[in-house]
Amino acid sequence: MLKNTPSKVTLNYQETQEETDPEGYTLIYEQEIVCQIIVDEGDQQQTQETLNVRVFILGSEQILERMKIELSCENDLFFHFIHDINEAAFLKIKDGQQLTASFIDYPAICIKCLDKAHKDPNKYSAVLRITQEGDAVIEIIQHTEYKNVELIQFQFFSLPEDAIRMAITKKYQKVKQRLSQMENKLKDINDVVKVKNPQLLLQMQRMNR
Repeated sequence: MLKNTPSKVTLNYQETQEETDPEGYTLIYEQEIVCQIIVDEGDQQQTQETLNVRVFILGSEQILERMKIELSCENDLFFHFIHDINEAAFLKIKDGQQLTASFIDYPAICIKCLDKAHKDPNKYSAVLRITQEGDAVIEIIQHTEYKNVELIQFQFFSLPEDAIRMAITKKYQKVKQRLSQMENKLKDINDVVKVKNPQLLLQMQRMNR
């Protein structure tokens, strides 16, 4: 447990703000993390998967209203879990996990723990346990010489189907937009090469056939 967490953890929101979702949440962290997934179906099926982890906040660096963590998987479009809490819910987490930080520090603590699993998977691991009811718990575990220590855990719930469909549509539109941007860049490069070196352009076009 994070018993000795500093009372103040600095997080540079200005550098990490990239995206705002329709509900007004601001994306402050996004990373791919290799995760051990254990499905509780009697025999506890276990797999390893790379998950996309995104942390959002609602509010500001001074006033935090809500925070959420989203888990998704490129290999399974319908895999979508969310950890969404306000200050009242955080107080229960704080008591249950013996945290010493305040709610305003919680996003930075989450990011710090998640980043450990991303940057040093030999020393830290992320384990996602999915229950038969469809809820999930992700644990960040530190591996020491003598024992494994759970740093923190997050309770997740699966999104309803309509919300998942909306998330898939949004992801599709984002990929489509990126593809369009890449096609425009490629066209600009072709135009430059056509003027500067037409023979090279012909050679490139033959290679792509």
